[in-house]
Amino acid sequence: MKTQYDSKLIRCPKLGDEITFSYCIQESGNLPCARIIRCWQAAFEVAALLKEHLTTGQWEQFTCTQPKDKVTNLIEIIEEAKSQI
Repeated sequence: MKTQYDSKLIRCPKLGDEITFSYCIQESGNLPCARIIRCWQAAFEVAALLKEHLTTGQWEQFTCTQPKDKVTNLIEIIEEAKSQI
């Protein structure tokens, strides 16, 4: 999904660094990060944008997803990086 906000930056509470909106959209594979609305709602109408771009099934799956804790997420990122070496 391409949007006008893709290059905007925000500090990610989960990763602890600045992240672009385009990363947040694809963070969970075919779904946005579970925290995307909470993180970006002050910048623009992110929920409306997601509803516009996600299918009904993706929206339902996204709204039912619970965010992973920071440690679990970091372990998954490390494992993914190891597999790409």
